[in-house]
Amino acid sequence: MTWKVDQGLSIGYKKRPIATVTEQILFEAGQVSLLLGLNGQGKTTLMKTLAGLLPPLAGSLALTNVLYLSDDVDFPANLTPRDIIKCLDPGRKFRALGSEMLAGLEIENRRYSLLSKGNRQKARVIFAEIISRVRKVNFLGIDEPFAGLDFQARDYLVSRWLENVSRERHLLVSMHPSEIPVAPSQILLVSEGKIWTVPPGTSWPEIRVILQKPKDISV
Repeated sequence: MTWKVDQGLSIGYKKRPIATVTEQILFEAGQVSLLLGLNGQGKTTLMKTLAGLLPPLAGSLALTNVLYLSDDVDFPANLTPRDIIKCLDPGRKFRALGSEMLAGLEIENRRYSLLSKGNRQKARVIFAEIISRVRKVNFLGIDEPFAGLDFQARDYLVSRWLENVSRERHLLVSMHPSEIPVAPSQILLVSEGKIWTVPPGTSWPEIRVILQKPKDISV
């Protein structure tokens, strides 16, 4: 599956346009893209638009099965992570995956409300993984998944995503540019009202220069 986002797609709010896609962007199944931009440039707005939670100000999006996990989504406080995974996966197809990721991220199986902020964040990422597989999602967007996580958790998630990403799904991960972990399949930048791609091997120092002195791209 290839999901195309055409040049000219404009995101924002009715009275506040934020950014416009300046080139066609392709999201290929089985790949991971990073969405980078400084705070307030439109990363979350783009995520919400791709997920159908906000209408584009201009242009349109082809329909596909999308799941978006915001950085503030919450889950039942009185259930443990294992309980929540059981609720999310009644068919039992992905419970082993959930157990593996809970162990890999060292999340205690105690009530969700009693978990530390970092462990709740890690658990939410696992829940998104389970939901996306149960619902056979074509496109999963995760907003700021590394916020508040230690380097071990970041390394685990990055290695898992890059090595084991679902072949039926594209994963788009939004983060602050300084958190860029490794070279993904694609890097999207949002800056100064524009959305475009740079080569996946572009380093953080290069990206920092681009974001500080935005590229002159004609819409």
